Amino acid sequence: MKSDNKIFSVLGGDKRSYYLAKAFIKDGYEVRCTGFDMLSQNCCTLDEALKGDILIFPVIPFSEGKKIATPLSKDSLDLETKGNLLADKIIFSGKTEMLFKEFPALKKDKVFSYSDREIFSVQNAVPTAEGAITEAVLNSDKTLNGSKVLVCGYGRIGKVLSEMLRGIGAEVTVSARKSSDLAWIKLNGLDSVVTGEFAEIGKFDYIFNTVPSLVFDKEKLSKMKSDVLFIDLASKPGGVDFKSAKDLGINAIHALALPGKYSPRSAGEIIESTIITILKEEDG
Repeated sequence: MKSDNKIFSVLGGDKRSYYLAKAFIKDGYEVRCTGFDMLSQNCCTLDEALKGDILIFPVIPFSEGKKIATPLSKDSLDLETKGNLLADKIIFSGKTEMLFKEFPALKKDKVFSYSDREIFSVQNAVPTAEGAITEAVLNSDKTLNGSKVLVCGYGRIGKVLSEMLRGIGAEVTVSARKSSDLAWIKLNGLDSVVTGEFAEIGKFDYIFNTVPSLVFDKEKLSKMKSDVLFIDLASKPGGVDFKSAKDLGINAIHALALPGKYSPRSAGEIIESTIITILKEEDG
């Protein structure tokens, strides 16, 4: 699966995909792009792009049915009648299950998820954490410095975010369920609490959630400060009861795809390095 002399085709997506294409070009690869006509005149047709050797779909490949997500194009990229052109291609995407759902005949040994790789997840935690802090700054009238902050979850994003918040000067508490994570939180000099057991939840000015299951129900929300800012970073449906939050007047933001929103260049470069790593691994 050597990438030398292969043509990379980047098919739609947001600014992350646009900068992904630029990263490949910078590194000397031949690239075809489609779905970026709002940003570049160097785009080709979908049919021309599908003639490439390695096809790269967005993190979330389809906006509906077999239509590729194209927020940076006035035109639609519809694969409804083009499934046969994908058959023998090497394909990358973030959510490969969506590809298999629409095209079940795709060869599993030729379809790869870059977002499932640890190298991607670790590197992507940085722009996600920075984006979360940006959301906090833009949606609050007080500083993070000196504020009491809860970070729910101590995975990759929780680790990076809690350290960034401490660096800003916030008073950081981190929640986790695993005893090993709680031990690491304490060892790193942060206050810890078991996820869900928030006896002092009313003291926090900011809450950042990274846990992709309901943690903050109506009962917990009712004990929070009325002016708390809640930023949910977890994938849908998130970790907060948004309806109850709205009813209680709590400002709860479901902040998704933050790398694409605030750091698309870095996010695109992370995807490129992950894809190249996967290709090298598959080549042995």
